[in-house]
Amino acid sequence: MGELLFPHKHEDGTYVVSKTRFEDDYVRVGNESEILSWLEKGFGLRMSNPDKGIKAPSLIMPESIFRPVIF
Repeated sequence: MGELLFPHKHEDGTYVVSKTRFEDDYVRVGNESEILSWLEKGFGLRMSNPDKGIKAPSLIMPESIFRPVIF
């Protein structure tokens, strides 16, 4: 708690979005720039921070993910 998390890049080079924690529901996203559109659809994102010792990716729901507004 209190540590920043970032999109977790899996060994195959993809990011994972999902509506549930189950692997059968995973959608693999190849480009980080595609993640926002999935969050807007209500998908959660697997996130981690290996530099802070948080190596296991956790599914974070979109309402808990800060998305800066760019004008």
